[in-house]
Amino acid sequence: MHPIAAAFDDYWNSLKKGAAIPCFIDFNINDVPVDALPFMSLMQVEERPRRFRYRLAGTSVVAAYGKDLTGVYLDELDTGGRYDEYVHNFNQAVDERVINRRQDEYTLADGRVYRFDGHLYPFEGVHGAVSRIIVLAIDSLIADA
Repeated sequence: MHPIAAAFDDYWNSLKKGAAIPCFIDFNINDVPVDALPFMSLMQVEERPRRFRYRLAGTSVVAAYGKDLTGVYLDELDTGGRYDEYVHNFNQAVDERVINRRQDEYTLADGRVYRFDGHLYPFEGVHGAVSRIIVLAIDSLIADA
């Protein structure tokens, strides 16, 4: 596991307090390992229909896409034709209340290759359902496909 993800795992686990997953209300950005911040995004889980929306995207993610992703839904994002695979990973994190991990790469519309070590961390909301997911996309870009 990437050292940044291992450090975030420790933080996430420290918030669980004996529960299966931590409550988002216990999350504090000031306690997040500083090396994780550029790679971290906060996703809101919306239901009926279920969609995943960026509430905040780290600087590395913004640099990879060349724009701020705040307010963008996962289904609106260039995922190199892999949307179905990625939404499956997000749904699994929500439905099974587990960390979901994936190493992958895909070609963006501009021809650059986006390679990442991805981790989805579910957080429980005030009503008991998973309401937020912290995404760590520890990434690198390759100029030409």
